[in-house]
Amino acid sequence: MSIHPFSPKGRKQALERMSEQSFDLLIIGGGITGAGLARDAALRGLKVALVEKEDFGYGTSSRSSKLVHGGVRYLANGEVNLVRESAKERKVLKAIAPHLVHPLPFVFPLYKGDNKTKFKTGFYIFDKMAGNSEEDSHQSLTPADVREYAPNLRDPLKGGFVYGEYITEDARFTVMNALSAAEHGALVANHSAAIRIESDEHDQVIGATVQDTLTEKQFTVNAKITVNATGPWAQQTLEENDLTAPKDLLLSKGIHIVFSAAKLPINGAVALKSADGKEGFAIRRWDYVYVGTTDVPHEEEIHSTTADRKAIHHLLDMTQNCFPDAQLSEADIKGTWAGLRPLILEEGKSARDTSRHDEVWKNKEGLLTIAGGKLTTYRNMADRVLNEVGESLDMDLEDNHRTAEVKLPGGDIGDDFEALKKEMETTLATYGINEETTERLTWLYGSSINTLIQYGREDSVWLEPLADDVPAIKGEVRLAVEQEMAMNLIDFMDRRAALLLFGSENSHAAAETAATIMGEYFNWDEAETKRQVKTYTAYVERHRIPVKTLG
Repeated sequence: MSIHPFSPKGRKQALERMSEQSFDLLIIGGGITGAGLARDAALRGLKVALVEKEDFGYGTSSRSSKLVHGGVRYLANGEVNLVRESAKERKVLKAIAPHLVHPLPFVFPLYKGDNKTKFKTGFYIFDKMAGNSEEDSHQSLTPADVREYAPNLRDPLKGGFVYGEYITEDARFTVMNALSAAEHGALVANHSAAIRIESDEHDQVIGATVQDTLTEKQFTVNAKITVNATGPWAQQTLEENDLTAPKDLLLSKGIHIVFSAAKLPINGAVALKSADGKEGFAIRRWDYVYVGTTDVPHEEEIHSTTADRKAIHHLLDMTQNCFPDAQLSEADIKGTWAGLRPLILEEGKSARDTSRHDEVWKNKEGLLTIAGGKLTTYRNMADRVLNEVGESLDMDLEDNHRTAEVKLPGGDIGDDFEALKKEMETTLATYGINEETTERLTWLYGSSINTLIQYGREDSVWLEPLADDVPAIKGEVRLAVEQEMAMNLIDFMDRRAALLLFGSENSHAAAETAATIMGEYFNWDEAETKRQVKTYTAYVERHRIPVKTLG
């Protein structure tokens, strides 16, 4: 029986082979940029290794606004090429991951002073760039139509527009790209830090020294080309290796706050604009609504990115103003998250106005850095890197068409997601699984839900809930360990099961159950299982509202 590449044995085997073989490409960083690059390179036949110091999607790629979006607002900044690329990419990502990329109606309300003609022109241009059919194109809304999406939105409304965007689970989307890379021949490992970029006597980069952070074992990975795909850490990675970035990064912090949908009952997504000019959005996801986002320079340690009280209250004040009848307070905030956008600094521009474009830097022979960019355009970012790789290796790498054709794991569900959901509601109901849990499982796992069902046929315990009132089942823990390279409790709760940010009040009990199951796989003793839960609990607190300080 073959070893699954994302099982504990598969991870160990990948690291052993990395230490023994030479590669065309070593990728440092397992966010969406690195994972997507590894997938693309493997699909083109390159010999690829990818290492990630924490976990796939640990940084920005699990703390975005969770949208696969065209960036229509960037038209106002004249970024036509970025918008055109993003608008077209949405349909590609929907096609390769129909289980993880879901349609989202996005409403733009209009108020006194808003220029309806300007908005209509912008959406018309956007539709043309996206190649939308008449059915998929934007529509005008009356004030009553707007309130169908957002019942408590402030007055006086003039009307609005609605157009189509997509919502995703960014962390799982990243993990599935990394898994797809491994399924097509790449050697991939998380919790493996590139601690030093190595050069030969001619000052050409030849790979990196890597440390398995779980065993502390170090070894060298040899590669013709090394790619620094570390996102917010890209400039720091270069500087730690005595290299200078050709441009500085501007790290922009975006935070989000989460409410119960019962308290803020919207449908789809709504652009927000308070009476005093604050702008943002509110997005429905299952029984939650999250509100974002800030766009301010982050000058603290990268690892300590949390939602500060000032930013939280900026969003809360905006939301209170936009939904006055909801009577929202700080006590209604269920959780928060903060992420860093690795923007390329443009002198004189604010973080909000700085372009989301990406650049490939050749730092020295054998070393490339990919900087900037956004989740929606990750495939094209990988293509631009591989154009540079092809030149450096004097190879014809063709193009990235296969990344638009090969489905991500779990994506082989056909084109009708709703049909799959209805089928699963019927199937899982026979096992006593309710509709809320079924919707979440189908939304996250797609066809991989059949693996969960198979576990349940082996032993019904795998279809039991992780805890009361938590829409997750025990089999998810087994799947995460055996086939998704979850190596600790946070890997599972946050970036595999999405229970940290979108779990119930009883998620702590779910975490304890998950830790017990993981402990059986990893032979954790009682002390280690308790440590895992304690570490996770502290991690949860970082996603709550910070305690007020005196003084």
